[in-house]
Amino acid sequence: MVHNLCPPPDRKLFPKGLNTAWIKPGRAVWKYLDGGGDGSLATMKEFTRLAGELGFEHHILEGFWSRWSDADIKELVSYAKQRHVGIWVWKHSKSLRDTKDRHEFLQRCHDLGITGAKIDFFDHEAKETIDLYQSLLKEAAEQKLLLDFHGANKPTGEARTWPNELTREAVKGMEASKLADRATHGTTLPFTRLLAGPAEYTPMLFGERRANTTWAHQIASAAILSAPLLTYAANPSKLVTNPCVEMIMSIPAVWDETIVLAPSEIGEIAVFARRSGSMWFLAVMNGTTARRVQIPLSFLGKGDYLTNLVRDNQDGTAGETYLDAPFRSRNSLTVNLHAGGGFLARFTKL
Repeated sequence: MVHNLCPPPDRKLFPKGLNTAWIKPGRAVWKYLDGGGDGSLATMKEFTRLAGELGFEHHILEGFWSRWSDADIKELVSYAKQRHVGIWVWKHSKSLRDTKDRHEFLQRCHDLGITGAKIDFFDHEAKETIDLYQSLLKEAAEQKLLLDFHGANKPTGEARTWPNELTREAVKGMEASKLADRATHGTTLPFTRLLAGPAEYTPMLFGERRANTTWAHQIASAAILSAPLLTYAANPSKLVTNPCVEMIMSIPAVWDETIVLAPSEIGEIAVFARRSGSMWFLAVMNGTTARRVQIPLSFLGKGDYLTNLVRDNQDGTAGETYLDAPFRSRNSLTVNLHAGGGFLARFTKL
């Protein structure tokens, strides 16, 4: 509803068809929260290589890119393009308030082959800040650049008018290092903040920052706390070696259909069925109380579905299994959830 209250796109900037092929949602790797060496060209090439191996579409560079030469940036962009990965760069909003400076930055990004910009530190909702969002979106669209607003206010539907805005933060996400009860927080957000629009939560970490949640909870969070630019917090080297990597690689950034299922309760449990094409995912994030839930699979269409599952291990890690017998819409799944646990199932139509 919030989305549709905004005007539709300007067809001069966003004509239908192939001319908007540059607007590409997808998953992103990101070196910030989970280590991975320095901000050198060699390190970022490795992150880009891993993004390609995972099938991810984007790679976001933090502020260290500003110390690079144009030749280095072009080299990384070319390397990434060979792997079908787009390069994004971080920028502080204060350096873009002047029209001339803003134009020079966006023009440089375009000339270097950059895919998008992550603009940070808006911090309030004064009129000049709201106007800055609009100026950035319009001028970036003219240069065919995608945008991610970090340190931003909640979305108010602008992404309908400006589809080059893929996401914005406006949430206490994985960067919130002191959040001790992440299980309750994660099972609240789908029914509060995310009603306004996509949030750059940067899901999925397997270290201490996951607090009182399990690996399966973290993996399921990527399917529930979703965004058209789905930035993974985990170092991609830890994703490719994760025992559930095949499932992780299959989680899309955008969905064709979402159904919130009856066991869901704000702050207690989030149970989502989401469809991408003919494939369905069942994602569960549990709060602080261990529970057993039975989930009917009536959301599945006609036919038989092969099923992959990600479930909690006793030590808080997760494992992926494949069920031999196909499932149908008349079946149900019984899921045992740890406190702070999670579950993810993928149903592939035969």
